[in-house]
Amino acid sequence: MDNPFTLTFGIEPKSLINNFNTFEAIKSRLIGKNPSTMANLISGARGVGKTVLLTRIAREFSKLDGWIVVEMNPEMDMLEYLASNLYEQSKSKFRFLKKELSFSFHGIGFSISGETPVSNVVTLIEKILDVLSSQGKKVLLCVDDVYNNPNMRAFSQQYQILIRKGYPLYLLMTGLYENVRTLQNEKGLTFLYRTPQIHVGALDLHDIACSFETILGASRKDAVEMAKLTKGYAFAYQALGYIMFEQGKICLDDAVIRLFDEYLKTYAYEKTYFDLPKAEQEILDYLAEDPNAGVALIMERLHITRGSMSQYRDRLIKKGILVSSGWGKLDFALPRFREYLLQLQEFR
Repeated sequence: MDNPFTLTFGIEPKSLINNFNTFEAIKSRLIGKNPSTMANLISGARGVGKTVLLTRIAREFSKLDGWIVVEMNPEMDMLEYLASNLYEQSKSKFRFLKKELSFSFHGIGFSISGETPVSNVVTLIEKILDVLSSQGKKVLLCVDDVYNNPNMRAFSQQYQILIRKGYPLYLLMTGLYENVRTLQNEKGLTFLYRTPQIHVGALDLHDIACSFETILGASRKDAVEMAKLTKGYAFAYQALGYIMFEQGKICLDDAVIRLFDEYLKTYAYEKTYFDLPKAEQEILDYLAEDPNAGVALIMERLHITRGSMSQYRDRLIKKGILVSSGWGKLDFALPRFREYLLQLQEFR
């Protein structure tokens, strides 16, 4: 039997635990008769399952009558790709374009036979959307891992214009907090500030325990212990399950935990930590040394003002690294992240 767990980000594993509430919340926003917003953003820490969730939604909506799903790549010219994909899907799925289109300009441009040539990719998009809209069709654009680059900025600015014109163009994105924040700060992209963020939280520990019982044959007691170790972090669930399955084990031991720590470090925590600003790293380092330290003590020891500390605390929570554990208290949201930091400090 193949290992039902996976270490590869973004691939839907056989052992998937559905984040049902989040999935249904997004779905209801998109299919409602009078949606309050045309754009939504799936946020959360690296490894919480944002891409898997986006993939599930794209797959389900592609099966619905009257919907076209276009999965966008921020590394490409997104407007040219949208024009090409819309045309091809519309032609094959709805067969509404009676006249053939031929290439007429660099990239994905077209001209319509017998009519004024289309020399602008945006005009082509609008022509296709005009037909789709008149037939009650809708388009869902899915963009995974958004960040601030020229392609994303050009697409976002044009998307605002298309929405203002009333086109049925829905946008679903995933992104890390820091990448989205950088994009939001770009001039002319104010709509992103108003885009609702749907946070992907921890998986249900009961569901994780049941999975370990069923797939690994672990006892209920051992399965619960393993589930607690993951803290509901999606990648941790996959990594621990992968290790246990490969080694044929049904309970935790020191060797499993060492390998678990190594997978978390290599696949998730190194990039998470070293991408942080120095001030945020220092806060995490101090909290690792003294997990009982409150916000007041951290401010005193690191010489941080109240205003700055409030900002750092808010950002680390939104990045999914910390959680508030009581008045003036902080704790690590990620499993064994404290142990990872202490190991780093040993070799400095």
